[in-house]
Amino acid sequence: MDTDTLVSIGLTKGEADVYLTLVKLGNTSSGNIIKTSKVSRSKVYDVLERLKQKGMVTEVTKQNVRYFEAADPKRIIEYLQVKKEDIEKKITSSQKIVQELNKVRSLQLERQEVKVYTGIEGLKTVYNEILDDLKKGDEYLAFGVGEKEIENEEIALFIKKFHMKRAEKKVSAKIIMHPETRKKMEKFSKLKYYHYRFTDIKFPTNIALWKNNVLTLVWEDKPIVFVMKSKEVAKKYKEYFNDLWKSSHK
Repeated sequence: MDTDTLVSIGLTKGEADVYLTLVKLGNTSSGNIIKTSKVSRSKVYDVLERLKQKGMVTEVTKQNVRYFEAADPKRIIEYLQVKKEDIEKKITSSQKIVQELNKVRSLQLERQEVKVYTGIEGLKTVYNEILDDLKKGDEYLAFGVGEKEIENEEIALFIKKFHMKRAEKKVSAKIIMHPETRKKMEKFSKLKYYHYRFTDIKFPTNIALWKNNVLTLVWEDKPIVFVMKSKEVAKKYKEYFNDLWKSSHK
């Protein structure tokens, strides 16, 4: 057997040379080991100590002289078995660490992100981005739709086109609004994948929900749109919306 095989299972070159020397010589002194293995005197005792720790070498002292002998070669299998068990323990520990690290990483990935859009053009930009983000089978939810976006012809036309394009993508929309807007919402009533209900609750802002996003539209002199990306926040809003949907009427 050459030393490469022993090195491949985890021994150093020096350990492999010394172990093979002991297998060939049997019980012998360090001087013979040095002479045969070519491992220097300054290193041989460290090598022998490591082999003893691995259970591959035994030592006895006779008349104040230290003698060394190779353990039964089956100790190589036992040594590898111990290494295997140690690796398995490390893998188990690593799996737990990986799970914890993934939790931390997920929190980083799910960090809240807020964008602000202002003015009519900002409003158009965010709705175009929503269209790009929505895919077939997704759901768009909104409540608090008010007078201003319906009365403003430019906005009303843009929103209608938004819903037409949304319907083309086969994205379902559910809208909750105040009864005061009923007549003005008739222009949207024939759109596909468009469902709406009414509630007597008046909302101070307009809210839209899709995927992990929450849009808040505030009407001042010019519209201001806040878009928050947060899985947890969106989940809470959707739960509230679904409860409100059940209690709303057609």
